Amino acid sequence: MPFDRSERISSHLSCLTLALFLSLSFALRAWSDDHVMNAHFISVGQANATLLEFSCGAILIDAGAQDNEHVDKLVTYLRSAFQDRPDLNNTLESIIITHNHIDNTRSLRAVVGQFTVNRSIDNGQMTRPGTANPSWVRNNATTDGRNIVIREIENSEITDRPDKNGLTDPIIDPVACEGTDPKITALSGRQSGNPGWSHEDFDNKSNHSIVIRVDFGQASFLFTGDLEETAIEDLLEFYKDTPTLDVDVYEVGHHGSHNGTTQDLVDAITPEIAIISMGKWDDGKGSTDRFNTFHYGHPRKVIVDMLGAAIPEQRSKSKRVRVATAAQNFRTYTVRKKIYATGWDGTIKIRTTSDRDFRVTAED
Repeated sequence: MPFDRSERISSHLSCLTLALFLSLSFALRAWSDDHVMNAHFISVGQANATLLEFSCGAILIDAGAQDNEHVDKLVTYLRSAFQDRPDLNNTLESIIITHNHIDNTRSLRAVVGQFTVNRSIDNGQMTRPGTANPSWVRNNATTDGRNIVIREIENSEITDRPDKNGLTDPIIDPVACEGTDPKITALSGRQSGNPGWSHEDFDNKSNHSIVIRVDFGQASFLFTGDLEETAIEDLLEFYKDTPTLDVDVYEVGHHGSHNGTTQDLVDAITPEIAIISMGKWDDGKGSTDRFNTFHYGHPRKVIVDMLGAAIPEQRSKSKRVRVATAAQNFRTYTVRKKIYATGWDGTIKIRTTSDRDFRVTAED
């Protein structure tokens, strides 16, 4: 006997309920997977902010923003990310500031004010522009219910070790997950004494950037901050004849500037994927303010070409973008390889399993 109308509706609703239940169950299983991590390269204009999300915790590498509008954008993004992960209790296990320039620290006070932060790690340079927010965090680490552990990283802590595997401890690497436990390692830090650089290079805070390597099972990421050529040469020399710099995902140094990546560094990294954090190419065009993507000329074509020659696989779809040949001088460029940029693609999310199954999605 055929169903009557009420029976058909009931059957249809039951199917919908089952489908919804299975969908939610799949989502929960995906987020409870101990062998998955997500790296969010957040679009904050001419600045850096990367959220690393694991099954049992999250950390933020740099808390920069181009302006107050992008500060709000970063806070909103983090709030949304925590809403998707209520098990993390609005908590960042640590914030690692690669170096105290404003494009790495502008959002720091806002993030600490909005979320629970258990540790703040930087290189200890607390003078000149960019240090107001790190100083505020130090001065308020134990106020208003906060209990933030402060950690500085000097390069001698790394170079004085008998091995050349970098430096880690429970503060640098506070995330201890069941299943795949991520490993967070500092490969370079602040130079307390001039290692033989020019006065200009030693005075440049970019060259004192903390370099971070993150391993998640077989998958690996490298963050070099804003290291420039002189410091890059020393980094390469120290890790020569080791696989320490050889990783899958490279956050391109210094927003893709001409002096933030070298051919020798790319040869050591052998990247599969490159991510550039910078603003839209015409941000600042026509302005007298020089703190913007247009006046800096990021990313440089020579760096994108260098990465394109090294990265073996192509994006799912090529993209017409703008790259710089010099400051304030841009040209149209077709990017085909797995090179992504927040100025081209918006916020970029890399999902990886512990066995290196990378999936890249972009906001735009």
